[in-house]
Amino acid sequence: MIGGFSLAAHGVIRATKDVDIVPDPSEENLARLMGAMAALKAEPLAIGDFHPNELLELTVENLAAGGNWLLRTDLGRLDVMQYVQGMKSYGQLRAEAIVPELPGMNAAPAFAGYEDLIAMKQAAGRDQDLRDITELELARAGRNAGPE
Repeated sequence: MIGGFSLAAHGVIRATKDVDIVPDPSEENLARLMGAMAALKAEPLAIGDFHPNELLELTVENLAAGGNWLLRTDLGRLDVMQYVQGMKSYGQLRAEAIVPELPGMNAAPAFAGYEDLIAMKQAAGRDQDLRDITELELARAGRNAGPE
C-alpha cells in the first residue's frame, strides 16, 4: 500500500478517500488481483475527459501492460498504481516495505517504507502530499526523541 492509507504505518493518521496499491507485477499475482477485484465488482471510473467506453477493459492482460487504474468497488475506491513518480521499482518498494504482524491474518499488507513514501510524496508535490511529509517528519522525530 502507498498513499494516504500507508501513513498509519509511520504513525500518521488521516482520512483518505481511497486505498492506493502497487501490485507485484507477476502474472500469477495479477491473476489473483483480478480475482479479488472481480469479487469486489471493481469497475474503472470515468475520470476527466474520458467516457466509459474509452476505458480499457479490466483484464489480467491490460493490468500486465502497466498503467494506473482508478476503480470503484463494493467497498469504495481502489487505485491500482503501477507507475508512480518517485517510485524506482516494485522490487525496491517491496524490499523497503513495512509488514506489520497482525493477529489472525495469514498475510499482512505491506506498507511503503518511510524513504519511499517521502520520495513519492515529494515527486507528487501536491499540497496534501507536502502536509503529509511534514506530518511524517514530525512523527519520526517524536519516535526518535525518546523520554527526557
